[in-house]
Amino acid sequence: MTKGISIIVCCFNSVKRIKPTLTHLANQKNIPLSEWEVIVVDNASTDATADFSLQTWEAISGDKPDFRVLKEETPGLSHARKKGIAAARFQYVLFCDDDNWLDENYLSLAFKILDTSSEIGVVGGYGYPVFEGEEPPFFWVNQYHALAVGKQSKVEGDITDTFKPVVYGAAMIVNREAFDVLEQKFKFQFQLSDRVGNTLSSSGDYELCLALGKAGYRIFYSSELKFMHFISASRTTLKYYKNLFFNFGISFGVMHVYRVNKANINSLKNDYRYICLRCLKNILIVNTRLLFGGYYFGMNQYKQIDNVHQLYNNLGILRTSMKLKNNFKEKFYASPLLNRGE
Repeated sequence: MTKGISIIVCCFNSVKRIKPTLTHLANQKNIPLSEWEVIVVDNASTDATADFSLQTWEAISGDKPDFRVLKEETPGLSHARKKGIAAARFQYVLFCDDDNWLDENYLSLAFKILDTSSEIGVVGGYGYPVFEGEEPPFFWVNQYHALAVGKQSKVEGDITDTFKPVVYGAAMIVNREAFDVLEQKFKFQFQLSDRVGNTLSSSGDYELCLALGKAGYRIFYSSELKFMHFISASRTTLKYYKNLFFNFGISFGVMHVYRVNKANINSLKNDYRYICLRCLKNILIVNTRLLFGGYYFGMNQYKQIDNVHQLYNNLGILRTSMKLKNNFKEKFYASPLLNRGE
């Protein structure tokens, strides 16, 4: 496979966001033009995203790498990413969201990390927020982790064996050979569709990290890989957070299948009734905290975001567990990836 990086920008109605994203990509330094490319995947947009992207790229002066626009009509970020991966010419693929502005040395530094080991499956970086409006109260206390910015791990480098062996999808770099192993050897299929249009279904990036870890690859994080993440004012409202956290919970419930092995698959703790009772207990506890913390009386509501996160996350898990019950066992045994070596 040709050495280089294919940047995949997945878009849905991105006319208002994509111009600075493409401008920052065109400013990459210390990497030959022959070793990278940009692929915009228009995921069922209803605006002029495809044409606007082409016009924006053509209007940027100076030498630029190869640039293409593809269309993926099946809604869902995971579908768009797979479309981009299939079309990529290079060994590594970088998922650049339409609101990510990469530092000019992002690609060159990524190469240095990826070249250290063929066992690296994914690399994630450090995002700095750029707010459309004012920074919301208590942002760096309890909100940054939900919006794909800030420090992803206390550990630099290999985080595969840590408590949280995942990186967020914003500016994530994937070893394409590792992804090919997932698909060809283990017949990997996403359990999650990730974002669909304007919905907040999510966590496909987490699932990819978990799947690569199951396949034996390493997950890396480096704070030297810097990018800016534009955050619109609508994404820091309490209504947005509640919806986001609820969908986190739905995704977490679906991905329960990644957290079991053959030795404990019939454990009581894996039974959906136990999970539902635990969620109900957590909902009661967190609601009590919110009540006595003044949240329901409009007092310091942003200070209580961590508790709001727990509340809606448990509501999402509860809904998913009641719907799916114990069918994760069938998925586990049917997957050559999930039950390998357990």
